[in-house]
Amino acid sequence: MNAATEHNNAPNLKFSHMGLSVKELEPMEAFYTNVLGFTVTDRGTAGGMQLVFLSRDPLDHHQIVLASGRPPRLPPNTANPQFGPSINQISFKVGSLDDLRDILKRLNQSGGESIFPANHGVAWSIYAHDPEGNNLEFFVDTEWYITQPFLIPLDFSKTNAEIFELTKSMCESSEGYQPYEQWRGAIAPKMTPYVERASSH
Repeated sequence: MNAATEHNNAPNLKFSHMGLSVKELEPMEAFYTNVLGFTVTDRGTAGGMQLVFLSRDPLDHHQIVLASGRPPRLPPNTANPQFGPSINQISFKVGSLDDLRDILKRLNQSGGESIFPANHGVAWSIYAHDPEGNNLEFFVDTEWYITQPFLIPLDFSKTNAEIFELTKSMCESSEGYQPYEQWRGAIAPKMTPYVERASSH
């Protein structure tokens, strides 16, 4: 079976949004709106749950839904307490290292917990918890691909230029190294594309 046949057999979809079960809506809404800049697009009650819809894109009515009903206690992740027991992480892409530094500042100002800057080679990241312990990742892509998983601490005491050069040198000596665009070009034919289709009405 070739790649084209595999694509034809796959559903035509792309990831859209996610819902989070929460214990307390107000502090969660405040975090996602005040710290991360989401806008409340709707709120209401359905299925016995209180719902808050959040988005940062007018083309998406909601990208995150906060829904009441999370049990008051869930056991921690048994492998690593940084990550959630059911949702491993929620990731947000940012535009640059300066944007990542801005996120770090905002997290520190808001009393963020479990803040961990990380260098994946393919991306620079900050991990942190929201008010209910869900693990969030904020990341910016680098220009290089190396075999994943890979993680070392990211030192924000260094300048952007220093971080760039250190990462570039590290990647060039790591397994699987290639320019990220080259890797994307090689993997793209293996992936199922999402196709926008005209309405049948």
